[in-house]
Amino acid sequence: MTLISSLTELLSASGDAAYEWDMRADKIQWFGAWERLFPSDKAPVDSKSFGDAVHADDRAAVFGNEELAIDRKYRVIGEGGRSLWVHERGKAELKDGQVVRQSGLLRLIEKPLEFAFQPDIYDQDLLTGCFNRGHMLTLIAKAMESAKGGMRSAGYMVLGIDKMSFVNEAVGMQAGDALLRGVAERLSRIIPTRAMLARVGGDMFGILLPEPLGSEMGVLAERILQNFRDHPVVTDVTPLHITVSIGGVRMPTVSRIPTEAMIFAEQALHDAHQRGRNLFSEYLDSPERMQINRELLELGERIKRAFKHDGFRLAFQPIVEAATGRVNSYEALVRMFDEKGNAIAAAAFVPAIEQLGLAPELDRRVLEMAVEELVAHPGITLAINVSGLTASQSDWSAHLKRALAGRAEVAQRLIVEITETAAIVDIDETRRFIDALRELGGRASLDDFGAGFTSVRYLRSLSLSFMKIDKDLLHNLLTHAAQQHLVRALIELAKGLGLQVVAEGVETAEVAEWMKKARVDFLQGYYFGKPSFERPWAEKKDISFRALGEPANKNSELPLGATAV
Repeated sequence: MTLISSLTELLSASGDAAYEWDMRADKIQWFGAWERLFPSDKAPVDSKSFGDAVHADDRAAVFGNEELAIDRKYRVIGEGGRSLWVHERGKAELKDGQVVRQSGLLRLIEKPLEFAFQPDIYDQDLLTGCFNRGHMLTLIAKAMESAKGGMRSAGYMVLGIDKMSFVNEAVGMQAGDALLRGVAERLSRIIPTRAMLARVGGDMFGILLPEPLGSEMGVLAERILQNFRDHPVVTDVTPLHITVSIGGVRMPTVSRIPTEAMIFAEQALHDAHQRGRNLFSEYLDSPERMQINRELLELGERIKRAFKHDGFRLAFQPIVEAATGRVNSYEALVRMFDEKGNAIAAAAFVPAIEQLGLAPELDRRVLEMAVEELVAHPGITLAINVSGLTASQSDWSAHLKRALAGRAEVAQRLIVEITETAAIVDIDETRRFIDALRELGGRASLDDFGAGFTSVRYLRSLSLSFMKIDKDLLHNLLTHAAQQHLVRALIELAKGLGLQVVAEGVETAEVAEWMKKARVDFLQGYYFGKPSFERPWAEKKDISFRALGEPANKNSELPLGATAV
């Protein structure tokens, strides 16, 4: 028996796992009882799969470690998606100043003692100190299990700050964080001792009421509403008079799984907004709503399978220089594939991903895929989209740093697009996110400009490089003088702020020519190319447009040889 065989048997008998990682070849070899840590078909074999195997909130700590001696505790994703705590000890080997090999021993442990009697730092919202959305899902699951067979129900409520963007506009950006902290502190005083509080979105808080508190959900909601009506939220900047809206659902009589509870409560919150705000709305089933939710949950299961089996790919749409017609960059648009290999457009699954709280995970996946493309093809620039929920998360900067640290040349060719409406939900967090991107060498673009209510003051505070005109403003542009005046005003506003302007949704030569005369810098739309899985830059095709009035391929709306998706 060889030494390696003997050590492998010893490790297996002890229940531990060991690995050896050749950094230059990016290959990982495992020994011992690694099946206890990872699903049988998912043992990490390289840096990407190892990153996927580590809990998303722990990746920055694991991959940001620069010490040669390794001694750390973190979570990995085990069979069935369970989080497992491990204690890793090992070492890294240097050659010519670079880590060339890393080896370690992993042992399953209970939740570390330092976190046993307090909320896990990875389960917290860093701004307010409340639990975050992911941990609230875990708490809801436990509350549902406890409520089964009980005489009374549990409950889950979502509270939203009414017209948060207008509050920011009135009192300035410095008050945004203070308001959220003040609301969290107020709620922690009002809700019962056994209730649990989480920040589940930019301006939304989740309140879990374990059995039997769920039966008092309506009474508690009215007490919260009245408290905010009667008393301002005191901040360091100024007392703020606000109102809130609340949606709620009973468990497990109405919602039976955690994701249902979140979806139903947020639908009830939407109903409260539709009915005039500053009120409570309880989720009630109807045949139509049940059908919509059934379809949403079925799509959710398909989305989870796509995450597990690498079912997401990037499609690339060219962005051309208005002055020359040459391709300047590409927008990388995510597409999902079903079990039969059919591509599903983003419009069909992104809303479900946002409702299910999976947007940050998808955005991390897109970032990783985009960085891989940029590393493999040094001559290209890519733009990716980030959801409002991701942009408002205080830990997103850590994921950026992990993906781009030490890769300034790659970061310089990455553009991150944030929608205008998402940016103003949490303007301070958005600014921090953009500043972190710029420090790494990347650039930020404000997407769908003209669709929201962003003030010039906000635009000046964000270190943006580009402004993208909302494509809806291009509809009937050539026949509506008022719309032309509006678009020209937006272009001049962006130019005055030193931003480059992208016109999205260009579908005809006439609109392209109008935009060129209006001094737009870049053009994007079906006229220049639909999103395609093919990579024209990799095959060195002619991807320039010889004249704005003539696509590169007269017989197709796509770049030469491309396939629309």
